[in-house]
Amino acid sequence: MVKIVQNYTTKNDGYKYNGVLDPKGIMIHSTATPGVMAADFRDRFDMPGLKKSVHAFVDDAVCIQCLPWNKKAGHCLLSGNDTHLGIEMCEPKEWQTDKIYFDKVYANTMDVSVYLCELFALTEKNILSHAEGYKLGIASNHADVGHWFPLFDTDMDDFREDVRAALSAKKETVKGLQRALNASYDTKLAVDGIIGTKTTAAVTAHHLYYKSKMMKNEYVKWVQSRLVSKGHDCGETGIDGIYGKNTKTAVVVFQKENNLLQDGIVGIKTVSVLVK
Repeated sequence: MVKIVQNYTTKNDGYKYNGVLDPKGIMIHSTATPGVMAADFRDRFDMPGLKKSVHAFVDDAVCIQCLPWNKKAGHCLLSGNDTHLGIEMCEPKEWQTDKIYFDKVYANTMDVSVYLCELFALTEKNILSHAEGYKLGIASNHADVGHWFPLFDTDMDDFREDVRAALSAKKETVKGLQRALNASYDTKLAVDGIIGTKTTAAVTAHHLYYKSKMMKNEYVKWVQSRLVSKGHDCGETGIDGIYGKNTKTAVVVFQKENNLLQDGIVGIKTVSVLVK
């Protein structure tokens, strides 16, 4: 999951004066300014008198969130500003040929889109490009991202399908979590693939941690399987359902990599990253 850094453009008129947004979709743009990355673009937008504003800039390393998600932006001139979140993909200097960069910014933008879909109960069908917004009459006449994606043998239909697949995979992962909690603690969770209040409460009530009488159940096995899927070694016994020293070590390393408290305790913050 790409790191989302909140650094609001508080001097921008879009932050100061724009109204509340109830997002109904996501509009994907690209900056058409080769070589200017997310942090620099954020700074360019942090000034008064600028009619343009966006929710986030994404490059190959980070997503800079410039406005609260529930505030209207000025990213497409027309009525799409009243309904859609505006996400700008930053283009590299060699934007026509740099496939390594393209693959990274594409993946990061997909991550942000998946996150926003989950946050606002959207699906891949609610995502469109600036060019598609123009065809629908809700955005100004721009070609992005249609000038860029085809150079790397992809298009918005591919992007939407990748978001759909990621949403589906995450839902199945959460279902596995819910089944494991039910089997281990009889939590009677609905296996719906949604981390709602009840699933959050169940995770919070059943922290996993290392102790002399080691925890052993299906929930531990689920945590181990997620750690292994992310490249972490749980020891010679592998996914055995026992929260031993090796599993604790794997959890601590995972927490460190994801800027979490490195306490070896599997709570809701650690689980929220494990399901991604």
